[in-house]
Amino acid sequence: MKMKHSTQNILFFINDILLILYLSRLSGNAQTTVQGTVPLVIASFMMTDVTYLSACNLRANKVLTLFCGLLILDCWYLLLLPDAGTAAQFVFMALSPLIWYLSIKFILMFLFQGSGYKFRKSTNALLLIACAAATAGIGLSKQIYALLYAAQFLTSWLCLAFVLLYHRKRAVFVLKSERKSILLSAAVTVAAFLVYYFATARIPYHISNFGVYLPVLLFCISVHGIVHKEHQRHPLSVLFHPGQTLFLLGVFLTVIVLSSLCMGNTLSELCIAVNLLFAFIELCSTLLEHNLKNGRSSLIRQSRYSAVLQQLQKEEQLKTDFANFLHDDILQDILSVKNMLTKAHRPEVQELLAETLDHLNASIREQMQDYHPVILKNLTIRENYQHLLDAVSQSFPQRNVIVTFECADTLFLVEPYNIFVYRLLKELLTNIYKHSDGSHAWITLSFGNNPTQNTDTESNLITLRVADDGTASAARLTSADTARHKGIFSITEQVHSLGGTITLSDNAPHGICIQICIPMKGEFSYEYFVNR
Repeated sequence: MKMKHSTQNILFFINDILLILYLSRLSGNAQTTVQGTVPLVIASFMMTDVTYLSACNLRANKVLTLFCGLLILDCWYLLLLPDAGTAAQFVFMALSPLIWYLSIKFILMFLFQGSGYKFRKSTNALLLIACAAATAGIGLSKQIYALLYAAQFLTSWLCLAFVLLYHRKRAVFVLKSERKSILLSAAVTVAAFLVYYFATARIPYHISNFGVYLPVLLFCISVHGIVHKEHQRHPLSVLFHPGQTLFLLGVFLTVIVLSSLCMGNTLSELCIAVNLLFAFIELCSTLLEHNLKNGRSSLIRQSRYSAVLQQLQKEEQLKTDFANFLHDDILQDILSVKNMLTKAHRPEVQELLAETLDHLNASIREQMQDYHPVILKNLTIRENYQHLLDAVSQSFPQRNVIVTFECADTLFLVEPYNIFVYRLLKELLTNIYKHSDGSHAWITLSFGNNPTQNTDTESNLITLRVADDGTASAARLTSADTARHKGIFSITEQVHSLGGTITLSDNAPHGICIQICIPMKGEFSYEYFVNR
């Protein structure tokens, strides 16, 4: 269940307060050595990043939410590492298994965009059991905890390696799509590690458990790149231009730094002041988002006027289409039911009422699927599409068409391509039921090389092949009037707009075969994914 963004921000704000209180305690203990200040500075940078990402994550995207959660846990992990207190060490030991568990979950969620994949349930169960066992070992002994923690570490990486190997096409696709960001993250990580290593060389165990940060560090640039692909996504962008926001933030930070220097404050006190500033920004962002969603703010920048008008035009067109559907289909059935109520005691009228209500129910469900197809995240692509094909078949009870669907269990389609192929499948199969006199339909969906080529130039190609055994021919369909076959020509236009190809040919021994090939662009899919 997706957490509301306002609830998420409140929890992050509470964490900010707890962090400030903990930093105040550290400051009171006068920890001004390198051992105390270096984790403090790094943790402050992490919490600043959490404030920014959570403000941009207006739709409570699970990947961004989990990434922010990992940053928070890593922040506490870093701060508690040098703390020798009993309570602090207990929390520190409990954080280690939790961070590994969420790190592997984050990697898998990022790779699969939160969608279902084979062995997902069993993998999640193993990861959770290993995490729970390692956490429970804290109450037994240090030796047992170390053994269970090592077992969790091994189990986590084996599960990840198995899933990536089984779904290697998916892993390769994501790594190729995000290679620039991942390589940049790796370079920044190595540089930051070297700086940290030499700056903390005198601290005992200064690089112990450094591996827990790797999942966050390696995907850090990718996550920030996703956020940056859509501009002005945080609530404060409604009030200020990005340049103005950066200017105000720079002024506040400058004032804090200068004030701290003039008052002779320590670095820890400076970090506390900075965290107070970003906690205040977090609170302002949450309140402003709440006001905007409830229509309590009229402060909209003039520079966004044209974008708002375009959005209004799209919404008006959608409202017009929906109004026509309600008037032409729904309202007529409702009026019929109303007129028949006076004769509802007659058996034939009751049967007619039941048929009308069934038609009304089917019509509403079909229109809902047209407006917003339901693709369940806990199912694989193949399972979702199989449900769609079954639903289309059931909507034509008078036709007996055998539908054969071939699709690999491991096939993946990133957003928004999964929605587009969903609509293609529905339109093409519906056309077979409506216009073909055949008794069999063959549907094949695959991802990989172009079947008409022997090169690897189109290795990220979605191929959809739909054929039937009717009496129509490809030549007749190609030369047909556009007005009579709007569906095919609309599909052709959409496929070409995505850089794809559509081929109509005769199916042996008779019938029509439609083959659609669409290149899947990973970078654009991840830009879309962050908005879901």
